[in-house]
Amino acid sequence: MTNKKAVLTANLIYILLVVAFVVVMFLFIQAQMSGASTWSDYYAKQIVQVINYAESGQKITLDVQRATEIAAGNEISRFQEMFEFDNVNSQVCVKLSLGVKTCYYYFNNVDIIDPEMVLGRPINLLEFNVKEKAIRSSNE
Repeated sequence: MTNKKAVLTANLIYILLVVAFVVVMFLFIQAQMSGASTWSDYYAKQIVQVINYAESGQKITLDVQRATEIAAGNEISRFQEMFEFDNVNSQVCVKLSLGVKTCYYYFNNVDIIDPEMVLGRPINLLEFNVKEKAIRSSNE
């Protein structure tokens, strides 16, 4: 005679794994349909490339119209969710759909300050300033 509780537990774990797999696949397919993962990868790489060539004191303005259209179609409306600048880790992250976030590191020794989305017609712009990297203490 088999232990019914053990069989039920094994089946429950199997069902939860299948559900988790289906959810992940749904999010992946949804992102691929809108092109969000491709575009977030494109924008993250382009922003990092611009930052790597930037010099301290420059103000950078980039056309992000397509990114804002894709993000709005995927129910991401806040600028802070779309473009994220991490000066501590020298990283830029772009998120244009739920569950898909693309991050790349930049190598230039600068900080990104005052990032701002300028929403206008006919295009939306991303603006930020580049300054020399601040010296951080070891407990930050």
